[in-house]
Amino acid sequence: MRLKKNSEEMPSVIVIPMIDIMFFLLVFFMLSTMYMTNLKTVQVKLAELSGSKITQEISFAVTVNEKGEAFVGDTQVDMKTLKKYAENEVAQNPNAMIVLRTDAGSPYANFSTVLDTLKQAGVSQIGIASDTGE
Repeated sequence: MRLKKNSEEMPSVIVIPMIDIMFFLLVFFMLSTMYMTNLKTVQVKLAELSGSKITQEISFAVTVNEKGEAFVGDTQVDMKTLKKYAENEVAQNPNAMIVLRTDAGSPYANFSTVLDTLKQAGVSQIGIASDTGE
């Protein structure tokens, strides 16, 4: 009795659909991480500056809206509470970077008050957020 030899061929792997899926995942993760920055902030119209650079290594952002109200994340704070936030952050990280986001229509006095409060809290690195105009 003769047995038939099964000539098993290696299954072919189709690479093109796998590459398509990889590109889809890459684009999905790139777009989703772009929306993860500054999720908890108040919407303001930033002033446009041509030489502004984007810095991602920030501790937290302070926002001053058009009415002159200060926010940490999306929580409204007064200057005493803001100072406590900043002092706690400086105590944990002496090189803390705090970004100040101010509406273009906000009075300068409110901006300078928040800036002075952060300086009094011992913050040495304060970034000022602006729109690049691009």
